[in-house]
Amino acid sequence: MATVKKKKNSRRGNNEGSVFQRADGRWCAVVNLGYDRDGRRVRKNFYGKTRAEVTVKMTAELGERLKGGHASPVNDPLHVLLHEWLMTFKRADVSPRTFERNLGTAKLHIYPHIGALRLHEITPNIVQSLFNRMLFGGYAPASVRKVKFLLHQFFAYAKANRFVAENPVDECIVKTKKEHREQKEEKYKAVPIEIRGVFLAVISEDPFLKPLYMIQMFGGLRIGEALALQWKDVDLAHGVINIDNAVTIIPTLDRQGNTISKKTVISDTKTVASIREVPMPEILKNALLEWKERRQKQQRLCGISLTAPDDLVFGTNQGRLRTYYGTKTMFERLMRRAGLAEYKIHFHSLRHTYSSMLFEEKENPKVIQMLLGHKDVTTTIKTYNSVDRSYFKQATDKLDEKFRPREDK
Repeated sequence: MATVKKKKNSRRGNNEGSVFQRADGRWCAVVNLGYDRDGRRVRKNFYGKTRAEVTVKMTAELGERLKGGHASPVNDPLHVLLHEWLMTFKRADVSPRTFERNLGTAKLHIYPHIGALRLHEITPNIVQSLFNRMLFGGYAPASVRKVKFLLHQFFAYAKANRFVAENPVDECIVKTKKEHREQKEEKYKAVPIEIRGVFLAVISEDPFLKPLYMIQMFGGLRIGEALALQWKDVDLAHGVINIDNAVTIIPTLDRQGNTISKKTVISDTKTVASIREVPMPEILKNALLEWKERRQKQQRLCGISLTAPDDLVFGTNQGRLRTYYGTKTMFERLMRRAGLAEYKIHFHSLRHTYSSMLFEEKENPKVIQMLLGHKDVTTTIKTYNSVDRSYFKQATDKLDEKFRPREDK
C-alpha cells in the first residue's frame, strides 16, 4: 500500500519560529529569541508527540516576549497576536473561569490549525474551513460557535486598530442540517411533567438533597447560588430568599495563561441582574424549615455552629463550603439509584422546571425574568420556556372549542 510522505517542515518568518517533524516521529518547535552580545542567533527548542503540543509550548514562549512590548501585527503570526489580546484585554473583561475557557479554546482549536498564519493571510475561506473541519469532525455547533465568537472578537479588535481591513469571520457560518432538525424537535429541558411527582418523592428520601433540589426547582436558583447561601439570606419569617453571591471556581494562572491551581470560592453572582429577592412557595419554605431544624439538632450534638446567620445553608457537616463537582456527583448517584438516569436530569433542569411551571401558569415573562435573574427577557422566553408536546394538544383543543359548531336553540 502506498504511503504519503509527510511534509517535514512548516516554516514561518524571521523571529517567529518553525515547527517540523523529526525522523523519529516526534515534533519539534524552534523559537528564535533574537541575538546574544556576540551577534549569534539565540534559539530555543520544544519537543512533543504532536504538532499541537509543541505549537502550544512555542506560543507560551512567544507570549513571554509580550511582557516587554507589543507584538507586531505585520510580522507576528495569529497565535502571538491572539495570545497578547487574550492576556491584555480579554483577561480584564471576563471572570477568571471564563478566561480559562477562552484560553483553552484558543490552544485547542485555533493555534494548532491557523495559529501560524499572519493576519493578512487569514481569509473567510480559511476560517470557514476551520469551522467545517470541527463540524465534520464531530464537534457540537455550540463548541464551534465558541471558536467563532472568540475569533470574531479578536478580529474586531484588529480591524478597529487597522491591523486588518475587514473581519474575515463576518462571512462565516456555523449551521448544520442536524442542528436544523434539532431546532424543529427542541428537547424538553425541564423535568418532564409525568415524572415530577416521582422526582419529588425520590429527593424527599434524602434530608440534605431534598431542600437543595427544591430550592432550585421551586426557587429557580442556580446551583452556585444555592451553595453560597447563608442563613441570613433566607428569611423564613417573610418567605423570601436574598441572592447576592454564588459559588465559583477560580483558577490561578501563570503569565502564559496556564492553569496552576483551582479553588472553589464564594464570589459575585453571574451578572448584576442575578442579585435579587425570590419569594418562597410553601412547599419550599417547609422544606427549608425542616432542614434548619435538622441542622440545629446536629449542631447540638457535634458542637459545630451550623445555623448562625453567617453559616452556610448547604455546607458540609463541618460547616465548610461544598464544591460543585462533589454535589453534582451526589446528584448523579441519586438519579442512577432511583432509575431516573435515562431522563438526563441535571442541576439546570431544575431551574428550567421552575421557569416552565411559571409559564404553564401563564405568569408574565417579565416577572419570570426577574425571578430567574436574567439580564434579558429574551433569554427567559427563548431558553427557559421548555414546551412539552402535551401543550400542542391543549392549544388545538382551544381552537376546537372556539370554532365548534353550536346547535341551534
